[in-house]
Amino acid sequence: MIIDLDSHLRENVYLDEVFKLDPPYEEYTPVRKVGPDGKVRFETKFPPLLSEGSMKVYDHSYMYDVNENWRGGDLARLQVVGHDMAKRVEMNAYEKLDKQILFPTGISRPAMTEGGLGAALARAYNNWVSGLVKGYEDELLPVAILPAGAPEEMAGELRRSVAELGLKAAHLVCYHGDRNLDNEAFFPLYEAAEDLDVPLFCHPNGQFGFITERFGNFLAMHTLGRPTNCTQALVGLVAGGVFEKFPRLKVVFFECSAEWPLYWMHRMDADFEWLVNDQHRHLPIHLSMKPSEYIRRNCYVTLEADEVPGALKMALDEFGEDHLLMATDYPHFDSAYPHTVSRLQENPVLSGIQKEKILGENARALLHV
Repeated sequence: MIIDLDSHLRENVYLDEVFKLDPPYEEYTPVRKVGPDGKVRFETKFPPLLSEGSMKVYDHSYMYDVNENWRGGDLARLQVVGHDMAKRVEMNAYEKLDKQILFPTGISRPAMTEGGLGAALARAYNNWVSGLVKGYEDELLPVAILPAGAPEEMAGELRRSVAELGLKAAHLVCYHGDRNLDNEAFFPLYEAAEDLDVPLFCHPNGQFGFITERFGNFLAMHTLGRPTNCTQALVGLVAGGVFEKFPRLKVVFFECSAEWPLYWMHRMDADFEWLVNDQHRHLPIHLSMKPSEYIRRNCYVTLEADEVPGALKMALDEFGEDHLLMATDYPHFDSAYPHTVSRLQENPVLSGIQKEKILGENARALLHV
């Protein structure tokens, strides 16, 4: 079985349906407008997200515009799979995918909006995406988006998404405002995820953060955004004692490469050596293991088709073949589609058993599918 852990929708085509809100938030339902050029636009009243006002924004929408003909227009023509699920299943055959995880492209809106409105947006999205995949539930597996802007609602929305909608995984923000992932506001979510044995998918939801905001060019922001955001999440979960308190919690990190956790395993272990006997002075929860041991036990990472051979071998040796997962990031511009699977199958660093695990068996065990 081949399972893609990371693909995306183009839900912006149906914003008025995605975020069709009930009272008392119905006024925030996007309004569809057709311009003189025939293009559909949406008027929204969404409040700004945290950091949105100061964030430098890069525009790479031209890559997806058929009129721009970027690199021959193949990527732009592929975007139909972002909203047409019959076409998506048809095109998935080119990657030989049996199952595929679906994230929205605009994760930030439902995940980061604060308060009751944020909870309503997450609930509306989860309802909509469950309807979108009707008839394809065995092949297309949406991720439940949880409202980090209303952390008191996250556990309940996770339980509802699993029990009522049949979703197999849920999104976890890297942080929200001043709350890192070791904040006690997230503890009911972790308890629910353990109870349900549902993995939390820590997929960065934008280039938010003080590090990326220092730069105003695409290369710098795209290079830094994913790994720096995920690093804050990883360190918070380990050093904050979350994995000590919730030993059965499973967290997957996306778009950072297989080698990404290795440096932080080494770094935290080195510092922990000096602090191990003084934990009561420096750590909120006593850690019974080295930081790297929590990462090996509780964490998973997705890898890319173009992993550096030497770094991939190190990840296999130090992190473990059972915690590596395949992801395409399809249909975004930096996806290797339709060559992700074939490149990994041809990778000489991987043994036959490792290929089977990474391409699907690890995900199958994680998701219980």
